Amino acid sequence: MSVEISSERYVMRELRLTDVTDRYLDWFSDREARRFIAAAAGTRELSDLKRFVEERIDRDDVLFLGIFEKATHLHIGNIKYEPVDSDLGYAVMGVMIGDPAHRGKGITPEILRASGEWLNANRNIRHIVLGVHRENTGAIRAYEKAGFAIGPSPYVSPAPDSLTMVRAF
Repeated sequence: MSVEISSERYVMRELRLTDVTDRYLDWFSDREARRFIAAAAGTRELSDLKRFVEERIDRDDVLFLGIFEKATHLHIGNIKYEPVDSDLGYAVMGVMIGDPAHRGKGITPEILRASGEWLNANRNIRHIVLGVHRENTGAIRAYEKAGFAIGPSPYVSPAPDSLTMVRAF
């Protein structure tokens, strides 16, 4: 089943290998990405990024979506739920608005609401969990706007210097 989720301004669809471009790779060299996204430090080659995406395609426990502007079809970021556990009713989420020009525009709450509602309706997900660096105050505010609250989760343990946030449906 191919997944496509729409919000007011964006379309999220399953990431394809053809979406893995030099532009996408450049997102990992951004200062903010390197500071707050653990995978950014180890992502230097297009082949590594392609392998990362390819390992997640067609897995039942992963929903890896590219975020595209409706008006221009420009790929501006990704949202990944891994693992997605329909039996226990939770998913662990990570999001990257890779294109710096699109940060701070209210994208994260919009796409989190749309994708979370889809997971709730289609995959029996009742809790979405994420980890966020304590100093990433912009992300924390965006997650709070999308209905997340700081608090413990039985599904994950926070990394050092990170907070756990949870949204219930």
